[in-house]
Amino acid sequence: MHEFSIIEGLFESLLNAAKENRLIKVNKITIQIGELRQVVPEFLEFAFKKIAENTVFSGAELIIEKITVQIYCKTCDKKFIVKDNIYACPKCNSVAIDILTGKEIILKTIEGEK
Repeated sequence: MHEFSIIEGLFESLLNAAKENRLIKVNKITIQIGELRQVVPEFLEFAFKKIAENTVFSGAELIIEKITVQIYCKTCDKKFIVKDNIYACPKCNSVAIDILTGKEIILKTIEGEK
């Protein structure tokens, strides 16, 4: 379950943000995760709850927003969103591509009390 390692990696940033903003209780956190990370939202929420125990994040709501996979075709310069796991360009069928989005993990917002 790699969701624990994702939350563990994010937790230091969360702690720093809470400290910098002098938050004594965090109520809600919004993160954005690329679809290529292949996370199961329920596992991510479970991991967050476990790691957040006995911290200012205990009981906080975790909002997870997905980032779609966007591709750039090097052959015809078309950008497209991946659907049904098809990574070939819908215009020219090339697989000479660059992944533009879909791998990210972004801490978007933290809401809490001072």
